[in-house]
Amino acid sequence: MKSLASLCFLCLCISLYPSFSSSAILFQGFNWASSEKAGGWYNFLKTLVPDIADGGVEYVWLPPPSNSHDDGPQGYLPKRLYDLDTSKYGNKEELKSLIAAFGERGVKSISDIVINHRTAERLDNRGLSIFEGGTPDTRLDWDVSYICSTDPRFNGTGNPDTGDDWWGAPDIDHTNPNVQKELSDWMNWLKSDVGFSGWRFDMVVGYAPRFTKIYMEQTKPDFAVGELYQNVFMGQDGRPLADQDKHRETLVNWVDNAGGGVMAFDFTTKMVLGAAVQGELWRMKDANGKPPGMIGVKPSNAVTFVDNHDTWSQRTWPFPDDKVMLGYVYIVTHPGHPTIFYDHYIEWGLKEPIKKLTEIRKRNGITATSTVNIMAAEADLYMAEIDNKIIVKIGPKTDLGNLLPPNVQVATNGQDYAVWERK
Repeated sequence: MKSLASLCFLCLCISLYPSFSSSAILFQGFNWASSEKAGGWYNFLKTLVPDIADGGVEYVWLPPPSNSHDDGPQGYLPKRLYDLDTSKYGNKEELKSLIAAFGERGVKSISDIVINHRTAERLDNRGLSIFEGGTPDTRLDWDVSYICSTDPRFNGTGNPDTGDDWWGAPDIDHTNPNVQKELSDWMNWLKSDVGFSGWRFDMVVGYAPRFTKIYMEQTKPDFAVGELYQNVFMGQDGRPLADQDKHRETLVNWVDNAGGGVMAFDFTTKMVLGAAVQGELWRMKDANGKPPGMIGVKPSNAVTFVDNHDTWSQRTWPFPDDKVMLGYVYIVTHPGHPTIFYDHYIEWGLKEPIKKLTEIRKRNGITATSTVNIMAAEADLYMAEIDNKIIVKIGPKTDLGNLLPPNVQVATNGQDYAVWERK
């Protein structure tokens, strides 16, 4: 009986959470200016589905789909959550058509989920916020009792905030059971009625990780990743802190406290790698001889990236422009779940060199939990062997000594990088 109970528990865990021992690649299908695209972003992106799918990606991350405040056309000031027809990216039918087009090419779509805060539809005769869900019934129709009491600018009367405050809009009280239910119902509607398969949780520092666990359990996404975006990763001068190994603890702790069934963007790898490619490649090895980012300790839950709509589009800690391909060489050949950014792949013309990397990853079966053997981590040279199948070299140094074994052949190379495969 005990063995049967254990088996049932294991099956329950498998059904609740996605499997992370894969080589899933994510594509961010927008940037900060995408809402301004003439003719609508959904319609435009649909024309690029073949190019994106050919990059070997399994998931495409789409922007927040709901009606949003005029001051936030990108969708990060959500208002009527069920209203998908007045998004600046396009209407509901155009979105469904885009998701279906990706699906026909074997690519699943994940939605940006902005639930830390929400903008009011109007003020009542007392000047208090009134929220409307965008349906004829009362779903997501809230008042100030749903706003955290520690948000006095918006007259909140709910419970205190469980995370960081954000000044731009009322912070939602996630301790309220009705908030949990109605948000979960909305997310499940995005799955069943619109066609989404997973989530990118925006600003997860705004509420306790235990609520992410609830939304994961109640919506069961195929793929879910949280954006834990904090200055904790950088020093006053904008450089990684000297004790860079501790940065990733924040990410790992969040994942663990969220139940272990969600991934996190590996900001530590992004920040450290961005500094390392500028003559500090010694940073790419921690005190235990492992990668210094989240992929060095919990790679199965790490989503790696070079830049996104925040870091590049808004120039907040962007990756060095002339080193971007070095970033992709690292994240696509290493453990974790790599992300390809729309700007780099399409607008920068890096589609072909990035595709070569994803093909190498697939061909050699590199997964989120692949083994990394770091062969060199010097100022001008980083070399590592992954799963005893490929060898990666980053940096301008050309004299590799006896580091490169004889039974390898070049799979791809470029300015200051090369990847070899075992013959």
